Amino acid sequence: MTKDEDWKSERYSPANASDSLQLMSRALGGGEVATPGFLEWQFEGNPAGTAISLLVRDEGRLVGQATTIPISVMLSGKGATAGLSLDPVIEPDYQGRSLAGELLREVAGLVAKEDIAFSYGSPEQASLSLFLKQGGFKDVGALPLLIRPLNPERLATKAADTFGSGRPVSIARSVWRTPPPKAQKEDLPGLEIGEEKSFDEPFSLFWHRVRQRFPIMVVRDPAYLNWRFVNVPGRKYTTFAARSEGKIRGYVVVRVTQLERFSVGLIVDLVVEASGEGRAAGRHLVDHVKTYLREQDLDMLATVALRHTDEYRIFRSRGFWVLPKFLEPRPFHLVVRSHAAGSEVAYDLKNWFLTPGDSLGA
Repeated sequence: MTKDEDWKSERYSPANASDSLQLMSRALGGGEVATPGFLEWQFEGNPAGTAISLLVRDEGRLVGQATTIPISVMLSGKGATAGLSLDPVIEPDYQGRSLAGELLREVAGLVAKEDIAFSYGSPEQASLSLFLKQGGFKDVGALPLLIRPLNPERLATKAADTFGSGRPVSIARSVWRTPPPKAQKEDLPGLEIGEEKSFDEPFSLFWHRVRQRFPIMVVRDPAYLNWRFVNVPGRKYTTFAARSEGKIRGYVVVRVTQLERFSVGLIVDLVVEASGEGRAAGRHLVDHVKTYLREQDLDMLATVALRHTDEYRIFRSRGFWVLPKFLEPRPFHLVVRSHAAGSEVAYDLKNWFLTPGDSLGA
């Protein structure tokens, strides 16, 4: 780096873990990301490779860090590696200066040299302009947040407490109190839904059948799924798979969490076979999740799904609707930076399959 502050960057190694955790505690207020287990899982346990992270110190004190996580993807029918770009972590006293933008640019240059086809992310609103103006990323499009109200009256009350009175809350009350369309019951002879504690060989066979559905999909083989949903410390995910004729037709992963003030059953991952049976299995899985979470007294179910996917249509058929922008806890934008020839397809949102699980925050 060559700015007047004369910051010097260095590559992250496990020897920097303690300093990195302290920075996250100061900048982010602690939380799961500032724990040793989560840091090791995220930086060292990933089956696609160790994290690519740059650190900046000022007089020996760690004041900034930018990180890209390697992720195995299918890119136009072939295996490749992409980079999931995380929001830069900056010491509070150094925010608002040029440090975050410089780190993003430098990490992007480093990533391009390490056989990573493209970088992508869904940055927080405060970081979005940094990615676009200084990091060389393009805004590919907004990701719709779908919700299924479970307690409309409590949702309306919390919205009033959050946003105050006025037309937005009045609209929200009206929408939340509108009964969802009645889900048509359907029989699928031989279909069985069961909870999965880990991901094994049948999931490998399932992935092989669905991996060509879109030009860009995160590789969902057992190694990735176990890392992402089983081995992650501090989080509890619940997985259900739908089987018939000895085959997995689809699976869903759910997590109970908070979205701002709202208690949420977050559907982190839903993937179905590209067939009538697969789509029917998806509808049964979403119904099963709603029944499973019924006793947890949640405000809503929520997820992210792209409009051109079967999964989006499954959610819509089960009473989910797209949350209006003025009620979103934050905008969800996909940003992309291409590093290699052939990866430009990532600039078109219609080429993507994405779920909340394709980030590491959900």
